[in-house]
Amino acid sequence: MRRRAHTLLATAGIVALVLSGCTPGEPGTPSGPGDDPTGAQSDPAPVVSVVNDPVEDDTATAGGEVDADAQDPTDAPSASGTASDAVDGDSADTDATDDATDTGSVHIHAGEELELAVDGGVFTEVRLMDADHDTVPVDTGDLDPGADEDAESGDAAEPGDDAQAADDSEAAAGGSVETAPGLVDAESDGEATEPAESTESDDATGSADGEASDDGEATATSGADETGTRWESSVDLVTGATYTWEATTESPDGAEHTVTGTVTTPETTAQEELTAKTVIADDQTVGVGAPIIVMFNSTIPEDARAAIEARLSVEVTDEDGEPVDVEGSWGWLYDTDGISRVHYRPKEFWPSDVDVQVSLPLEGVEYSPRWYGKEDVDLAFEVGRDQRVVADAQTHRMTIERDGEEIADWPTSLGSAQAPSYNGTHVVMAKHEFYTMTSEQWNYETDVNWAVRIHNNGEFVHAAPWSVGSQGQANVSHGCINLSTERAKEYFDMALYGDPVEITGSSVDLTTEHSDISDWVYSWEDWQELSALD
Repeated sequence: MRRRAHTLLATAGIVALVLSGCTPGEPGTPSGPGDDPTGAQSDPAPVVSVVNDPVEDDTATAGGEVDADAQDPTDAPSASGTASDAVDGDSADTDATDDATDTGSVHIHAGEELELAVDGGVFTEVRLMDADHDTVPVDTGDLDPGADEDAESGDAAEPGDDAQAADDSEAAAGGSVETAPGLVDAESDGEATEPAESTESDDATGSADGEASDDGEATATSGADETGTRWESSVDLVTGATYTWEATTESPDGAEHTVTGTVTTPETTAQEELTAKTVIADDQTVGVGAPIIVMFNSTIPEDARAAIEARLSVEVTDEDGEPVDVEGSWGWLYDTDGISRVHYRPKEFWPSDVDVQVSLPLEGVEYSPRWYGKEDVDLAFEVGRDQRVVADAQTHRMTIERDGEEIADWPTSLGSAQAPSYNGTHVVMAKHEFYTMTSEQWNYETDVNWAVRIHNNGEFVHAAPWSVGSQGQANVSHGCINLSTERAKEYFDMALYGDPVEITGSSVDLTTEHSDISDWVYSWEDWQELSALD
């Protein structure tokens, strides 16, 4: 047994000598884990900073800066309990994972965009999420905000300009962080932003070139004057909210790192409650032309509309609950009687037989120093069969098509030459079994049956037994679509709120004014211009 032990020790010694001969570096200097055999060192992880001014209270975390690699996960946990690099590029996940370093929370002012800067690398993606409402769309923001406008202003400076370098040294010392003029990013929206003051911690130290300090604390964002090193949210942050952000950065050696953080905003100090209501009722079945209409009990200032609109979401699913891709946009229509309203319509009509879920997370959101949102509003409705009406003033016919198949072709009478009907897409707005038609212009008051309102200008589809002789032959109404009593009743029974009714062949056209629903009068391009996010 002793001879066997001596043999094993001898063998181990030989192996050790062989291995030591294969080990790079000076004799007696062990190599550390992850050391490059060539001796090259990887670049330090970029430093991400929240550059907004913090709210001065006990909940504020000064600086908001973090070095993604400054803390070894074996030394101490980060705010989320982990601190490791994200080298696999999984930054698209909404929730922070073990791959990301959590920077903790910063308390900043509402009514302004979130601004982030990175030193020692560039942003590849940033995502801002409302932690309290998962229905609020993710904000991917703007890289290098204001760069396009700076370039167009004629003040562009060449990258590396000496004057800019002097300004950079001020930023490194704790001054303002600016986007360098003349650096244009393809994703920038061209909006100019004011320089934001640095919010670095008093104990955050760093060299003038922006490198991480030896103790792992964050440094000033001296590199935030280069393309890809500045990010800004698309809309203002709202009051009383908690947001989480996730930034994926790339260091000069090409390595990717993920950093996450949280920002909170103070509760609103407004006193008046603002309410919102929808025209469509919960669980209602509507036609394919029905817009989603949200009406407020006050006027919404224009500078507050983008922050509101950015929180609204619309989800469409089929009968199996599978998502249906529908392109659509919100549009702010003109105010009426001190009331603001925002509508949502798809680019084309809704697909038939789908479910629509609308989320309006407005509780506590401050619209002005006086008004704040009273409560969140959720709406779920169904789009029914695809039924469309075309009434032709030239042929004096009204046709009804359902799910692509014509189900009716009736004689009708539209507006006379003196009181023509209006060309364009109307929608069914309301139904009345009995209705009294009145007109000061034409001096009449007439009771009608089976009246279906299609516009606020006085246009209806209704029974007109007195014009049956002209129906199919001539236009004799004051702008309405006249049918026989039997046909008017049949149409009344099948009509749904939001069914499209198109009038053609007349001498005048609908305008975008004077109606609760003029959504389909706009071209898609013009409708998109009504968005506060445009």
